[in-house]
Amino acid sequence: MITDALRAEYEHRFSMYDTDGDGYLTVQDFTERARRLTEAVGEPAESAKAQALHAGMRNTFEQLAALTNVDVEGRLDLDRFIEAFARAAGSGVIGKVVGPSVAATVALADADGDGVVSREEFTALQRATGFSDAQAEEAFAALDRDGDGRLMVAEWQGLVSE
Repeated sequence: MITDALRAEYEHRFSMYDTDGDGYLTVQDFTERARRLTEAVGEPAESAKAQALHAGMRNTFEQLAALTNVDVEGRLDLDRFIEAFARAAGSGVIGKVVGPSVAATVALADADGDGVVSREEFTALQRATGFSDAQAEEAFAALDRDGDGRLMVAEWQGLVSE
């Protein structure tokens, strides 16, 4: 059973991934999301970080599609998307589904590659993913458990995967 809070989170994720707003998710939506993120932070499309994000986003779609028996050239509606995420979480494969895209997104946020994501880097990326400044601040505070105003890349990856 999915809680109301978790369903709301999945619905929010769905709306962020549905880049063309047609009510369905396709591999093109995930590719477009990767493009928008890299563009928003000024990362060149041909860079290793951008290519990793594109591959990670494609992996996420392919894994979600497989969990609901949808062809990778097909599309997911909201109910199938929620079903896929619930299955991934329930079966312990969520890391396989989102791990590569999370790792690539975190690396993208770490603009200078020092292994640390500043509040400013985090906020810029969160804005690009559709969050308000207030939501970005709230998320940063939740992730910055020691309150030092910095997120270690490995720490963020671990927390997001949880």
